[in-house]
Amino acid sequence: MGYTHYWYRKDKQIEPEIFERIASDFKKLLPKFNEFKIPLAGGDGEGDPIITREGICFNGCAYCGHPESYELGIAWPSKNAGGTANTWREDVRSADWFAGAMIDKRACSGNCSHEACYFPRAVPKDHYKYFGYHPTEENGKGWHFDFCKTAYKPYDLPVTCFLVLAKHHLLETLWVSSDGETQHWAEARILCQQVLGFGAEFELNR
Repeated sequence: MGYTHYWYRKDKQIEPEIFERIASDFKKLLPKFNEFKIPLAGGDGEGDPIITREGICFNGCAYCGHPESYELGIAWPSKNAGGTANTWREDVRSADWFAGAMIDKRACSGNCSHEACYFPRAVPKDHYKYFGYHPTEENGKGWHFDFCKTAYKPYDLPVTCFLVLAKHHLLETLWVSSDGETQHWAEARILCQQVLGFGAEFELNR
């Protein structure tokens, strides 16, 4: 349970030229994430994010330096949530739901990492064995399913940006859905449009 984004990809292997464009575009967004004070780490929340021709794997920083503040439980974005808490002591809670707090901005309680966003160029059967994450599942039509639970922590913005740009390059061979609503993806669409020149056209698949 927790705020999650989901995707299905049709092709087990993505053409190297296409994947290189995906990785290149994601690198172009990194300065913006730093500007917004959303540093990224490797899959386990430590070290550097992996962005290569063969795979992309990142998470928020486990040791982000943000003070522990309000207990959020299993956080969930409110209807009009957006932005990122800028003081880190800011009370972003707007209401409660049965598992935790509904929050108006992306925030953490002293640990910005949650679940890795892992997107390999070629899906190996046992990628979970090497990365420690859930295996990619295959549905009856041969599409490969994966997901990333962000808990609406700050790195939720990089995750949604990545999926927006991946969808642009992979078109109908990538199906993206989310626990969030269209408005929760507005910042990712705008940021991709500003930096990469596309993204405004992105729509969630339902």
